[in-house]
Parts: sequence; structure tokens; C-alpha cells
Amino acid sequence: MNVDQMSDVVVVPIEVMNSAFSLSLGLVVIKIRAVISPLVSWAKVCKPKTEGGLGLKNDVLWNKGAIGKLVWWVACKPDHLWVRWVNYTYLKGRPWQSYSPSTSSTWYWRKICQIKDIFADAYQQNQWENQIGKEYTRAKEYEWVRDKSDKVSWCNLVWTKWSLPKHSLLAWINHHGNLNTNSRLFNLGIRDDANCYLCGSDVEDLDHLFFNCHYSRKVVDFIKEWSALNIPYNDILRCRLSWNGAKEDKEVINAIVNACMYHIWHQRNTSRVELRLLCLESLLSRITSELGTHFLVVARRPEDRRGRLLMRLLGDQDDDED
Repeated sequence: MNVDQMSDVVVVPIEVMNSAFSLSLGLVVIKIRAVISPLVSWAKVCKPKTEGGLGLKNDVLWNKGAIGKLVWWVACKPDHLWVRWVNYTYLKGRPWQSYSPSTSSTWYWRKICQIKDIFADAYQQNQWENQIGKEYTRAKEYEWVRDKSDKVSWCNLVWTKWSLPKHSLLAWINHHGNLNTNSRLFNLGIRDDANCYLCGSDVEDLDHLFFNCHYSRKVVDFIKEWSALNIPYNDILRCRLSWNGAKEDKEVINAIVNACMYHIWHQRNTSRVELRLLCLESLLSRITSELGTHFLVVARRPEDRRGRLLMRLLGDQDDDED
């Protein structure tokens, strides 16, 4: 067994994994003596993007998959040197599927047997269920053991290569409804009022910020004029979901809306900290400049629909510079 194989099947105690994770965090962040609730739970973060997550792997379940490979070896590779040692030391001719370890067995062997019991329903007759003829992989185990959710309708609105990662991340949190607006903080008892930082007249919730606030409405007016997207302010999400136009146009429009949401939220936070509001012209210039630079990197065929939208954006930038 080479080093790569060992790294695939090593049994890692969960306490060790948690300690290593805590130590790695300590290298890059300052420990704050407060309990801060995350905006999105780790369980949701570890779901695929199509189910509303970020596509990260749950390290606990992934570690179970690594241990599960040892279970598969015992069941399917009797000539393997380690399996022969296991048969001689522990099994001693007893069937593997019905085997139970003794209380005097080592910790790692009892852990392997626990994982065997977890995978008993998924692994039958030396084959993965519905995967006849294919060998064990951690990817299959992970898909089988994780909690699956329904696919979300807004996945393609958030994750597009035409949208900057920071724009997509903010849009992702917004679709989960977990941005810390004044309304949410007021309900939690953290703030004394729930008024909007941008207009100062209405309650600041997600529906108000995107896009019923008069400040954000002006940003939407710019989007509508720029992209000829003639939709009501409060129906942007619905219209993006039911868009019947070209796929290329939809991807670019999603990137534009995500960028506007990001910069409106950024401006809201700036207004809260610095007690000043950036003029609308400067904000729109910042949005078009950021998108234009990113589009130039992503665009490959300036003659297609995306390219025409891109040229319009860059043309607006040139006019502003003049």
C-alpha cells in the first residue's frame, strides 16, 4: 500500500478533525469572545449548489466514506495483505456482514465496524445498491449518506460565470433570507429601530432593499434602461425565473442584478458606518466598471448576444469617462 492509498483510507477521530480545524482558524482570525450565529447553517452550506448550498463537502461524512473503503476491502478483497491480517486477527472465519466486535477490540476496529453497520443497507452482495458492477467510491458513499433536499429554482440566477464570486455569494445569502437587515436586527432586539439606512423612511427588510427603496429603484431604473428589461420593481425575481429570452441574455442580466444587489448592500453598510451616502452616479459607475472588467475576462465571442450587451456596457463607461 502506497502513501496515497493510506491517505485515502486513514481513520481520523472526529476530535482530531475538530482540533485541526480550530487551529487553522486561529492562524487567520482573531478569537472573539462572543457567540455569533452564522448567516447560513453549515448543513446548508455543505449541500450542492442545485439544492441551495455552496457545494462544499461535509468533512464528517467524507471521513466516514474513507473508513467505508476499509469496510469494502474486507468484503471484496480477501487477498489484500491488510484484509488477510484482519481475517486472522479479528474475523477468524466469521461472516463479515454479521460480525460484531468484542469490547476488548481496538478503538479503530470498533469504529470500522460501526461504519459497516451504517452502510449495511446501501451495500449488499458486494455491490453498491443500483450500482451493479462498479467499485466502491467515496463519492457514491457521500451521495448516499448525506441528507438530500429539493432543488432550488434560483440556482442559475446566482451561479453564473458572468457574475463575480462576491456578487454571487451575496445573492446566495439573500435568497436564503438571512442578510442582517435592520428589520431582522430589530426583531432580535439588537437595534432600537428598523428604518432603512438608504432612504430613512421605511422599514429596512429584503423586499424593501431589493428593490422598493427609492435609492435602489434608481439603480433598477438604470438596469432597465441599459438592458431594456421592462419589469416592475417588485417582480424582478419572478421575471428572472420566467425569462423566455435567449440564455445568453439571461446569464448577463442575472450577473447585472447580482452586482446591483451587492453594491446596494455595500452602500447600505457604508452608510451605516460612515454616515454618508455615495452619490448615485458614482455607484453606477462603480457597478459598470466592475462588470465591464469581469466581462472582458469572461467574454470569448464579442459577436454574440453577450458581446453586444458587453459593448453597450463598455460604451456607457466610455461616455462617463468623457
